[in-house]
Amino acid sequence: MTSRRRPGAPADFEEIRPNLFLIHNPALGPVLRGEGERDGFHFRLTSWRREGLLGRLANRGFVTLTIADRIAALPTPPITTLGSLHRLSIGPKQQLALLDLAVPGGWRLVSPVNGVVELPVGRIVRYRRGRGPVEYLRITAGGWQYLPADDALLHAYGQLPRPSLLRLVSADAGVVVPTLPLPTAYRQVLGQIAHPHPTGWLLTNDTERALASTLLAKLGVTVVAPAG
Repeated sequence: MTSRRRPGAPADFEEIRPNLFLIHNPALGPVLRGEGERDGFHFRLTSWRREGLLGRLANRGFVTLTIADRIAALPTPPITTLGSLHRLSIGPKQQLALLDLAVPGGWRLVSPVNGVVELPVGRIVRYRRGRGPVEYLRITAGGWQYLPADDALLHAYGQLPRPSLLRLVSADAGVVVPTLPLPTAYRQVLGQIAHPHPTGWLLTNDTERALASTLLAKLGVTVVAPAG
C-alpha cells in the first residue's frame, strides 16, 4: 500500500517539542483518538500511555521520530590521548581558550607567560585574534591545525575530565542549563527540549530536564542539581 506520508517528512509522527508532535501522515489519525489534543497537523499527547501509543503506531507500520530518537542519533565525542607539551609563542592580540564547564560561557582563557603557552599535542583550543572571528585549532607537534567548529567542539568534549559536571541554575519557572558551546546538532535538539533564556536554556518540567540530561550525557557531561 502506498504511504500517505507527506513528501520530505522524516517520519509519519514527529515529536517537535516534548509530547508535541507533527502529523505527517493522516492515516494514523484513528490511532491517536483519546490520547491527546489535535489542532490541524499538531498533536499534543496528554494521556499517560505514551509508550503504548508509540508501540501501536509501530505495530501498524507507521514510522515515529521522537526527541529521544534524535538524541540517540547524535555523534559521541571521540576519546583522544593527548601528547607531550608543545610550546607556542602568541602575540598580545591572540587569545587561546580551553573548554571548561566551570567557567561562565564554557571557555577558560589560557594566560601566556612571556608570550608563551604550553599545551599538549592534540588539545583543542578556541582561537581569536583581536576582535576577529572565533576559530578552532588542534595543537600539533609543529604548531596547530584549523578544524571545523562542530568537529572541534565534539573533540573538545572528549577531552574533558570524567566525570565532568555541569550545575543547573535555579530560575523562577524551573532550572537553567547555563550557556555553553555545543555542536550544531546538539544545540538544535536542545532547542527542541528547552526554552530560550538570557543565561542559557530553561527547563520547566521533569520531562524536559530528563531529556536535557540525557543529551548532555552523550557529551560526557553529568548534570547536577542547583546549589541549595
